[in-house]
Amino acid sequence: KILHSITRQQPTIVLSDEAVGVSRVGLPMILATGGVHAWLVAKGLRSYVSLIVRSAECLDTHYFAVLVGVGATAVNAYLAQDSFQDRLDRGLAGDLSLQDACGNFKKAVEGGLLKIISKMGISVISSYRGGLNFEAVGISRALVAEFFPGMPSRISGIGLAGVEAKAVELHRKAW
Repeated sequence: KILHSITRQQPTIVLSDEAVGVSRVGLPMILATGGVHAWLVAKGLRSYVSLIVRSAECLDTHYFAVLVGVGATAVNAYLAQDSFQDRLDRGLAGDLSLQDACGNFKKAVEGGLLKIISKMGISVISSYRGGLNFEAVGISRALVAEFFPGMPSRISGIGLAGVEAKAVELHRKAW
């Protein structure tokens, strides 16, 4: 989906796994984000486009850090938010409101991200975004070169066909 921001008139690409269903297998969001980011960089367009990721996969600070590290401008962990609402509906959150639960989650994620990037000597998230400041482990060098160009990969592994097979198997188990 490509949306145009009303306030900045900067193109925005939204990557979402919300359409996953019985007959639709989801692509790992890290792979999708890295691929779109790499393509935009190769075309000289990355600095002109915001890349927003809405993902059910993203539940912890590490996943946020990886998504931002491979190019996400912003991340919306909609399943985490839905989980907070479910806990509230079942009376498992005391008198906490959804806004407070989401605010606490946001504060925890931001604190975790700051801790991660500060260990690298980085002080602002924009300096971390798309920097691929980590190493790929367990995916083929060809896949890394295509979707995450410049990321180190000393231990090779599965390629795109292997990623697809794993995604299909997970999907089969889930549905």
